[in-house]
Amino acid sequence: MTSVIPPLDGLPRAHRNGPLGRLQPGYGQTGQDAEHRAGKSSGSIPAVSGTRLRRIGVLGGTFDPPHNGHLLAAVEARDRLDLDLVLLTVANDPWQKTGAVGDGTEGTVSPAEVRLAMVVAAVDGVDGLVADDVEIQRGGPTYTADTLATLGERYPGSDLVLLLGSDVAPGLDTWVRPEEVRRRATIVVMDRPGHDGGRPPVHWEYEVLEVPLLETAGIDLRNRAADGLSVRDHVPDAVADLIESHDLYRRSR
Repeated sequence: MTSVIPPLDGLPRAHRNGPLGRLQPGYGQTGQDAEHRAGKSSGSIPAVSGTRLRRIGVLGGTFDPPHNGHLLAAVEARDRLDLDLVLLTVANDPWQKTGAVGDGTEGTVSPAEVRLAMVVAAVDGVDGLVADDVEIQRGGPTYTADTLATLGERYPGSDLVLLLGSDVAPGLDTWVRPEEVRRRATIVVMDRPGHDGGRPPVHWEYEVLEVPLLETAGIDLRNRAADGLSVRDHVPDAVADLIESHDLYRRSR
């Protein structure tokens, strides 16, 4: 069964008050830091109003670097799926990218600690968005089935919502232990208005969330930075500061 969540009428909500919408002061560290700031012990989420089921979005990725498209998608999902938290879960070893890929250009990613630091900077001050290091703490190759199992233990009783791009959705059956992914989370495919995206294989239940069109690719940003060009128009300022101050992605002279 498939349901489609259309874009908001008129201008998307995330565009109504600036480039990234209503970015309220809030969580800005790792998942456990957010819990401690909310006065909770590790293993619980910040307090939510009412008695409704807590809903936690999981947006996994390499985040090399995290860019405005990631934040815009996360904020749209937070608002329109009524999520209490959106975890930006940083892949430790994204095996589908670090394997052999021809000339190796796409097979090399920045160290996990560097990517996590950029995500922490990116979500700082954005209500309900949290940088999550569960996959880094676990170590080894990143498998979503393992991540969802760990999050289910960390947040017992919560509804996990796995946020996927339409580019990766068709390959769900190739993931490690896909049946666990189906069982542990609601699948939401993030699509772009006016663009026919990929869908999960037959027999997968999922929802479709149309998000604002923002064409940004990590490899393009890495190439710009490598050439000494600014990426400030495409990433949060705090991320641009890290890239510039630490010469991230710069080619050796």
